[in-house]
Amino acid sequence: MIGSRVTGVHYDLTLKFNKSMSYPRLSTRRQRSRWYHQVHICGKSVTEVCSIFGISRRCYYHWYNKDFGAPATYCSPFRQPGLKLTTEVKRFIEEEKQKTNYGPLKMKLWVKQQLGIDLSTTLIYRYYKKKALIRKPQRRQPWYQPLKVHIYVKKPGEGVQMDVKYVYESGVRKYQFSVFDPFTCQYFFRVFPTRHSRNAILAFKEAEIYWKLKILSVQTDNGSEFRGCFHDWLTHRNTPHYFIPKSSPYWNAQVERVHRTIDDEYYHNPHRAWKTPYDWLWYYNRERIHLTLHGLTPYQAYHEKCYP
Repeated sequence: MIGSRVTGVHYDLTLKFNKSMSYPRLSTRRQRSRWYHQVHICGKSVTEVCSIFGISRRCYYHWYNKDFGAPATYCSPFRQPGLKLTTEVKRFIEEEKQKTNYGPLKMKLWVKQQLGIDLSTTLIYRYYKKKALIRKPQRRQPWYQPLKVHIYVKKPGEGVQMDVKYVYESGVRKYQFSVFDPFTCQYFFRVFPTRHSRNAILAFKEAEIYWKLKILSVQTDNGSEFRGCFHDWLTHRNTPHYFIPKSSPYWNAQVERVHRTIDDEYYHNPHRAWKTPYDWLWYYNRERIHLTLHGLTPYQAYHEKCYP
């Protein structure tokens, strides 16, 4: 027999630990009724009652199911003090979510405005997830067959590589559309405030004017800036557009390498001699010698190969 003192009253508990019963057996139902009285009449929570009488919630619900035949997870939503997510609030959230598709923060403000209840965004998000109410509208991009083998470049304008890198001007994030000719190592770029595919078309056209040659084919990654209207424009122009495999930037190794070069020599160089990145671009194409071109500049290599 084990005696426990709770609020000045002695209760005798008979503990039997065997395979058939792992819960303490009380001598009379009268003693268990005091638990139920505290919950249903006095309005205390099950957690508080279990703490007072020194039992677990599992034990409480086990005997409640034995005595009343109710489910072991029974919990009255109207008698829990401090409960905010009641049945009425749940019904309101589900109806408004279906109608407005508000996120947790907007739903928090809407519930407080309409019902005067201040819920946390975490509570609302968990309820969304539990009831499968999260809807994320997604636009599925068209799929294009990626390259299987590398392009063998034989003349200027073939396999021109295009890519986008982030740059910051006066603390504002912008997008640098790069165009690189792997045959002559000529490079061109334009900086735009957005990465829309229309900007890829502008960079493509200006690269042809800057290099004074026609681009015969283009190789890009699978980014959205090279899909949509840019791909449709190339198709209408009868210019082959090749996509590299996903998560394989080394297929565009040359344009990726020139991005590192401009970072080392201009963007990350505190002692740079150029006032604008376009000044550096002139230096790269007209004055900077390349070991891969045997000491020539890209401009000289282009004229030697095209106009020998």
